[in-house]
Amino acid sequence: MKNKELYTYLLRLGDNALILGHRLSELCSRAPFIEEDLAITNMALDMIGRAQALLNYAAQVEEAGHTEDELAYRRAENHYYNHLITEMPNGDFAHTIARQLFVSAFELYQYTELEKSRDVVIAGIAAKAVKEIR
Repeated sequence: MKNKELYTYLLRLGDNALILGHRLSELCSRAPFIEEDLAITNMALDMIGRAQALLNYAAQVEEAGHTEDELAYRRAENHYYNHLITEMPNGDFAHTIARQLFVSAFELYQYTELEKSRDVVIAGIAAKAVKEIR
């Protein structure tokens, strides 16, 4: 592998989006009001789509013939690099929204900076992510 640091960083970004996207998808049809239900479901879909793009790029960088699905679902649990906050159980709806606020605030700054990346693929993914996060 030519660029292990880029590969690991893409896994970190992709794992955050993947894990939190799945956590949010658990709330489909369980939010207190239909508007919140639709909003959270759309956020989950956006995050899973972002994970797919990032893990697809990681698979290309890895050059080992893996797919984004293999990177997403066929690694041992100790090979995931997500932030622990993304794994927190949903629990109370207010706590779930607070978690999402913290993650989104952090990611808005992170992906705004990544839009400036010299790597055109990362910059493109980041530009789309910033629109979704806002």
